[in-house]
Amino acid sequence: MKLLVHAGRVFDAAFEEEALARLSAGPWPEGTGFDEFHFGVRSSLRNRIMNWDGDDGQPQLLIGLISPDACVDWPDDARCSVLGELGPAARVVVAVSGARDVAERWAERCGFHPESVAYVLVDGFRMDEIDPPLRDQLAWAAIDGPGPSAYVDTAATSLGDRGAERLAMPVSLVACAFAPLDIAELASLLDIQSDEVARWLDAHGDIIGSVLQWRTEDHRLRFHHEALRAAWVAARPEQAALAARRFAEAARAFVGAWENIRSPELGAATYLRRYAGDHLVGFGARDADLLPLCDPRWAWPRSREDLAARRTELVRARRSMAAQLHASGALTLPPEAVTSVVRLAIAQGALATLHHAWPPGADQPDHEAWNDTQRALSVALFGLAAHAPPPIRERITGRAVGVVRRNGASWCGDGWEDASALLTAARAASGDEAAMCARWAVSATWRAEKGPDIYLDAWLTAANILPPSEAEALVQQAIERALSSAKPGHALARLAAAAGLDQDQALALFRAALPLPPTSRANALAPLLRVLPNEERVLAVSMSLDAFFVDYDEDAERHDTDACTAALLPYLGLAELSRLLEEASPLPSAVAVRFAELGATERALDVIRQLCGGGVHGARPLLCAAATEGGRSLVQAARKAVAALDPAWVAAKLVREHPAEAIQVLGLDAAVEIAERAGGDGSEAARIMALAALCRAGPEPSRPALAARAVAAYHDDRDTDGLESVVRCAPWMSLADAAKLFSVSLGDAAEQVTLVATLSRWGGVEQLAPLIARIGGEDALAAVADVLPEALRWIS
Repeated sequence: MKLLVHAGRVFDAAFEEEALARLSAGPWPEGTGFDEFHFGVRSSLRNRIMNWDGDDGQPQLLIGLISPDACVDWPDDARCSVLGELGPAARVVVAVSGARDVAERWAERCGFHPESVAYVLVDGFRMDEIDPPLRDQLAWAAIDGPGPSAYVDTAATSLGDRGAERLAMPVSLVACAFAPLDIAELASLLDIQSDEVARWLDAHGDIIGSVLQWRTEDHRLRFHHEALRAAWVAARPEQAALAARRFAEAARAFVGAWENIRSPELGAATYLRRYAGDHLVGFGARDADLLPLCDPRWAWPRSREDLAARRTELVRARRSMAAQLHASGALTLPPEAVTSVVRLAIAQGALATLHHAWPPGADQPDHEAWNDTQRALSVALFGLAAHAPPPIRERITGRAVGVVRRNGASWCGDGWEDASALLTAARAASGDEAAMCARWAVSATWRAEKGPDIYLDAWLTAANILPPSEAEALVQQAIERALSSAKPGHALARLAAAAGLDQDQALALFRAALPLPPTSRANALAPLLRVLPNEERVLAVSMSLDAFFVDYDEDAERHDTDACTAALLPYLGLAELSRLLEEASPLPSAVAVRFAELGATERALDVIRQLCGGGVHGARPLLCAAATEGGRSLVQAARKAVAALDPAWVAAKLVREHPAEAIQVLGLDAAVEIAERAGGDGSEAARIMALAALCRAGPEPSRPALAARAVAAYHDDRDTDGLESVVRCAPWMSLADAAKLFSVSLGDAAEQVTLVATLSRWGGVEQLAPLIARIGGEDALAAVADVLPEALRWIS
């Protein structure tokens, strides 16, 4: 099976995305690759090619990619290539213009393994080898011919000899176009009638036809070859610049007038609808000229094909804006630099939502796709407010509460996500408005997929905001539902995890736990020990300890020994510890650390050696024990245990989970080395998260350098799992690092990009708010809050 794709403007594939679309068009057998609709062209192609193994009757696959060097934007990063991993039955031929060193660089860009590449120098031909009818047309390409530059110069001179120099400008417009130009489109750019262009071609077709070709069936003009097009542009740089300006001016005017153009009237405007944004980007237009591209009046598609064009247009506009963001050497960036990227990302998210809601064959997109937009907007605004100083915070919070006030009662998305956002609004509001949001939050938990019972802690949080009589009834109802569950101890423990749990609520849970069987009671009391008053805590500790010694009952709720041990140990002395260890089965690692805290290091070592086991199971308690005041004598043993861990990511994970202890016991340099070693072991996520954890736990002077390491590690990784960890290092990042991380992550890091994700999920505004604060401070936070409501224009 052979798939041959020509790239470049002459072949309607000026951009990599257009060349990949041709390749994706196949023909491919059914059942190969991911579904393009859900995963996109790039992922689907990569999957097809990587898994092409020739089994089950699959033919051998030969892909021909001709002239990717003629594309405007072929990526330099090999990780973007769809050809980097070839299946056993797949081969690729790539043809580029240049010497061996050029070919080698292209092999790197395509992601090919050096040992799997063969380089073939393609011989040229001589004039006498060309068939006479084709000799004039192909003479420029012959070894002993004039070459492209001289060939186009001859054509231009011939036009001058006929007094038709004015025709050089139309040829330059064709040379600067991203695709073949329709005669009507060319006439529009020249502000003349199509008939006049046709007369030019009739009168001087013998000369123009030596460099351009046009077909009667589509009336589109193109160069015979990319080499001739490039030679024409190189010979007339001033005219090419004038042509680029004319395209940009026409594009700017066309985008502004688009709202009043009906689809049947497109005609000569088809080219500009497709490439207006690319001409603005190519001309180096300012952000102010690019921002209309993300306005729904321009960007809302009129067909699925138009939707694909708008999405790729915004990708290139975003890339241009991001380049300006990265290039700044200022100590802070103006708010507009941040809001421009945000506005484009919102439009990208909206178009991605449309894509997912508009499957092939459907006349219109599914409008339910927009249901969660208002909730996502409020969440994003609350996220920005959390990082703003008080005056700005109050303003942004007020705007977020306003979104909830207007729409919160009608939200119908995921019950828990709605409830969480409504509780945030309730805590931020006051008086009757706060109570109203709290009631909505409780109602939303009933819409959760598994019902309200696993979210009863939200009821306690809401109760803190409701009037006393209403709050008391809600707490009682939550407790009764917890007690009626199959595992009442675990259910009460979940209630105890409620945000803002006050002492009255803790005492109510304590009283509810007392009548329960021992193991259920212990499970319920574990998270309460830290918040109970002293008198109740003493009783709770005693009952929790007793639960370790009760006889096993297979009908009773399982005793959560890990959670109960961790909660109980801070209140036990050596005698109780010894009894617990000798007569029960507590979590040994936690017991060992507590022994070390109390100065009994030999007992701690015995527990670790006899009960914790080897590898990380012994290294973890040793590291934590050595970091305690009483466990200093265990430092060498801890260092030895950590050094012995293999593979490297295991040690890095330990550093990530206990960064402060790692710095104290191992030393900062050693801890950093352990983190970096995980990347060489193939686990970039472990490396990223460990470096980020060390940055947050390290001494203040070390944090900028550690933040830079974490960001560099993140950019080395193909996945985005470490994004949340790296973003937490934002206060210590350089401006350049923060700006780049923000621009490459916003709306792009999510597994499925949508408008909701761009606002409030992985890689969304809420998660990246610390980066916005680092890039532009309170002004940027306020400015982004001002533009976020533009998201609502897409649902109106």
